Amino acid sequence: MSLISKIFNSLSYKWIKMRYAKKKFKHNLAIAAIFKNEASNLFEWLSFHTGVGVTHFYLYNNNSNDNYLEILSPWIENGQVTLIDWPKGHQRGAYTHCIRQVRSQCRWIAFIDLDEFLYSPSDPSLCDALKDYEGSTAVFVYWVLFGSSKHDKPPKGYVLENYTHCLFGEEAEQDQFDHHFDGKIENYVTGWAKDGKSIVDPRKVCIMNPHRPKTVYTGKILDENMKHPLTRSKMASLSFRRLRINHYWAKSTQELTQKIQKGSIANPRKPQQNLSRWKEREKGLNKTENLDIQPLWDKIKKEYNL
Repeated sequence: MSLISKIFNSLSYKWIKMRYAKKKFKHNLAIAAIFKNEASNLFEWLSFHTGVGVTHFYLYNNNSNDNYLEILSPWIENGQVTLIDWPKGHQRGAYTHCIRQVRSQCRWIAFIDLDEFLYSPSDPSLCDALKDYEGSTAVFVYWVLFGSSKHDKPPKGYVLENYTHCLFGEEAEQDQFDHHFDGKIENYVTGWAKDGKSIVDPRKVCIMNPHRPKTVYTGKILDENMKHPLTRSKMASLSFRRLRINHYWAKSTQELTQKIQKGSIANPRKPQQNLSRWKEREKGLNKTENLDIQPLWDKIKKEYNL
């Protein structure tokens, strides 16, 4: 970053800090997400995150043509969801737009996808867990990657109950899958074991990437142990003591195929990927059954009569 950029960011943050110094925020914790044809997942995802303390959702619709509006209408009417049409596609643009539009309304904003479920293994409410990180610019949350649990087609019922097998523990720490196979972009596969998403203070962040802030006005990006997150690195050490994301990366084989064909919202110009490589990756995500999220989900279902 150039000296001029550093001076500009410093002055910008001082102005933002003075403006919001005594601000009482409307939402302690919100989530921003961009989606395309995710109607079947919306109700469960919204219900779960409401149950763990999220009070508002900023949802960016990228040219969906399913019945998403039918699902979202009750949530919009009761003030829990703000729906923004975002035909441009780019994830970074949507997230940066959100940061700039709602920094006066939210103490924290998490940026995740609709196949990701954010929670605290140690606290019933995410807001309680985040009290330990007051003053932080961004808290990076590592994810656990879940596979198909050998479902060829989407089973009836909830994602959280149907997909229980994942890459976890020592196997995730030692994951050696080659995401850049032979250097050809059509053979590149996402699904890094040592990765995750961020919960940010929107007054300290200027530009968002899908996984973490790209540019901050002040401060550092830290993980739950107050250390710099070394994602996609052999040096990274996964930690899920206070915060965790269950990333249902594949779901059924049919849904994985549709996911690849739909393309990337993060990069709409990305070429068609090699399906066999994605399926190869998925096989490695079914090694361990993990039910850590189930007691919390059962409690939420009971509380909300789901």
